[in-house]
Amino acid sequence: MDVDEQGMPEKMKPAPLKSGAAGGSFELDFNVDLLKIYYDKAFPYDLMYKWLSYFKFRDAANSHGQLQSLKDSEECKSEQFYNREFSFTLENDVYCRYLCFKSPEEFKETLVSRTPHKIDIGAIFNIPPKNHLSAEKKVFIPVEKEMVFDIDMTDYDNVRTCCEGAKVCAKCWSYMACATHILNEVLT
Repeated sequence: MDVDEQGMPEKMKPAPLKSGAAGGSFELDFNVDLLKIYYDKAFPYDLMYKWLSYFKFRDAANSHGQLQSLKDSEECKSEQFYNREFSFTLENDVYCRYLCFKSPEEFKETLVSRTPHKIDIGAIFNIPPKNHLSAEKKVFIPVEKEMVFDIDMTDYDNVRTCCEGAKVCAKCWSYMACATHILNEVLT
């Protein structure tokens, strides 16, 4: 393993910024080793758990929810979080659906070990998503979902003159700002 003068392995050093020609666009090289460190040391698991639980936690003495077993109810403090579907996109575009987690610790353990390149946060179901195959299809139903507006830069490729695809420069960012203002007006 190559090591620099500060003792950092060469493959773990951040990649330099790559400047684009027009508009100063840039792109960072993806580094799975840094992603693993981020999931292990910096990802805000407890805050995410509280946020996605809507700060609704069950007492151990007051557990009369939809959890599947005594073991589940003993380990799970938030049905909101446990019944929420997560999906991961792993290396080589491997897509994993119907994931759910009983605790922030279990969530962390899974993120560190699998190192997803993308995390999607889905609906809250009436049963834990991992059990979707053991229930009848009509029984596995979403009960709650946040409203999300996804603004994709690729939708503006036919009018952009500097970048394309996922690349974004300061000039391109004005399209995102414009879309946000339009959404705000429409929703207001």
